[in-house]
Parts: sequence; C-alpha cells; structure tokens
Amino acid sequence: MTIVQGNQDRRPLSQIEYGRLKQAAKRLIKACGGLEAASMITRVGHSELARYYTHEERLFMPIDVAADLEAIASNPVITQALAHMQGYALIQLQPQETADPNNHWTTQLALLGQETASLLKQVGVALSEHGTLTAHAINHQHLMMHIDNLIQAAMQLKAAMLHRQERDYHLKRKGNNPSRDDLPTPP
Repeated sequence: MTIVQGNQDRRPLSQIEYGRLKQAAKRLIKACGGLEAASMITRVGHSELARYYTHEERLFMPIDVAADLEAIASNPVITQALAHMQGYALIQLQPQETADPNNHWTTQLALLGQETASLLKQVGVALSEHGTLTAHAINHQHLMMHIDNLIQAAMQLKAAMLHRQERDYHLKRKGNNPSRDDLPTPP
C-alpha cells in the first residue's frame, strides 16, 4: 500500500498519537490472551492482528475487530485511546442489572455527597503529607479510584433523575398527573 506523502502531512493527528493507537491494539490483543486467542474470536488471523500493533505498518485495527476483542477483554482499550485522543474521558456506567430503578434520587444525591467528601478527604491527606499532588500521592491515596467513584455516583444520580422524568412523562400521557403523594419516599 502506497501513501502519498502529501496526504500523510494533512492527517489531523500526530504520529505519536497514531503510535498510541498501535500500543492500545497491542494491549488489547494481550488482554485477550495473545495473538492466537484473539484470532479465534474475530474475523482476522493472528498475522493480521500482529500488523495492527507493528509501528512500521500503516495498517490499523478495524473498528469491528476492536469491538470483538474489547467485548472479550472486558476492557475498552481502543475505545479509551480514541476517546482520550479526542479529549474525552471514558467511564463505565453501572451495569443495568445492578441498577435499582426504585432507588430514590435523594438517596443518589446523598451518595454523591459522600463520594465528594471522600475524594476531598483523600486529596487533603495527600496534600498534608506531600505539600502537592505527586504521582506517588495520587497512587497512594487511590485518588483516581475516588474520582471514578464520584463520577459513578453522579451517573447513578443522573439515571435516577432520568427514571423520574420518564415515569412522570408516562403518567402524564396516561392522563394521570403525578403528584407528590404518589412518588416513592426516600428510605
């Protein structure tokens, strides 16, 4: 495959960023158990998979292959890399089977407050021990985990509020006007 040099110069991302996609492909294949195992669960063979993470190759992993492998790895490595390249963060939503649609939004709001307090407490501890947020402090105080928990709590609150909106919308369509009396009370 020949690539015209002029077209390469007009690509919107740097070679470093494209290299990160190659690294993500390698991590994903490894997470699936290696080349042989990964080739058993998608439409391409192991030699083709190896080309996706070889930096000298201009071939990148097709999106359907990435989707197959991410489903097996239970880790969206390529999707995270793409999101990061575009300036987004990827967070896992609470699995639907564990979400409780009857959980009142005030319960979720309280959980959000608890998670916020927990994060702020750990940041305070890190600052008191190190004077600044060092990589060591971030790891030692598990700050990334606390941030993930905070985001999760915010997403649960959002889901509870969306559930409330949908419930009220359906009640109004049926001719029932939801009142404060027919709403579930917080525990």
